[in-house]
Amino acid sequence: MRKLVLTASGIARGEPAQAAVGVVLTDGQGKNLVQLGKTLGRSSKEAAEYKALLEGLRVASQYQPEELLVFVENQQLANQVLGVLPPREPTLQHLNRQVQELLHQFPRWRVAYVDEDVCRQARRLAEQALYRERQAEREREAVRQEILSALDLLPLEDLRKTLSFLQSLQATRG
Repeated sequence: MRKLVLTASGIARGEPAQAAVGVVLTDGQGKNLVQLGKTLGRSSKEAAEYKALLEGLRVASQYQPEELLVFVENQQLANQVLGVLPPREPTLQHLNRQVQELLHQFPRWRVAYVDEDVCRQARRLAEQALYRERQAEREREAVRQEILSALDLLPLEDLRKTLSFLQSLQATRG
């Protein structure tokens, strides 16, 4: 691949809160090569943005492009990556060093701050990942409540059998 365009977006709901990243990698003609959205667990918004960039750089490196154009929607992140101003927090300094190491694997690269509309697709992928995780958590809690209600109705011997079954299930999962 000659030229790739990477758009990365990291989001966090609260500080720190559940976070996710979205990455879109396209070729020079705008054809989507990779669309990725995944959750990170708890993180600050700034760390999520760095982690989105890292995830995108790792994906892009697999294509070994001659040139990589990176779009981010956070001007401070772009300035930190370009060395205009240093990150203050130790966590962000560490993430910045990782970004620098990955960027220098590309023969030519540019990082640009762009309007959030340009990053809309990447941000939507991050939001979808966060939404899927929240839905799974709600479903898990609903099932948990159903199990607890059913357990309340069981006699002691059936409770012991249920406990034994659960223990064997846990043992098989490692």
